[in-house]
Amino acid sequence: MDESHSKYHSANAFCGSAGPEKLQHLQDLIDELSYEELKFLVDRVEISFTVDENSLDREDYEGVVDEADREDFYREYKNIIKSRKKK
Repeated sequence: MDESHSKYHSANAFCGSAGPEKLQHLQDLIDELSYEELKFLVDRVEISFTVDENSLDREDYEGVVDEADREDFYREYKNIIKSRKKK
C-alpha cells in the first residue's frame, strides 16, 4: 500500500489489508444499502470529500467505503439496519 495514502485513513481500514473475500463481503453489505443510507454511513465513519458532495454519485461513495475503520463501519452499518427495523 502507498504510505502517503495510508496517512488519510485508519490503520484498521479495509483497503490495503483486506483480502478479496473480505472486500467482496464489504461490497455485498454496501449493495444492501440505499443511496441515502450509504451517504449517511460514509459521513458517520468520518470520510469526507474535497469536492462538493452534490456532484457525487453512488459510485463515488462506494469507492471510499474501504477507507473506513472496520469497527466504525460495522457499528454504523448495524445501526442503519436496526433503524430500518424500527420504521
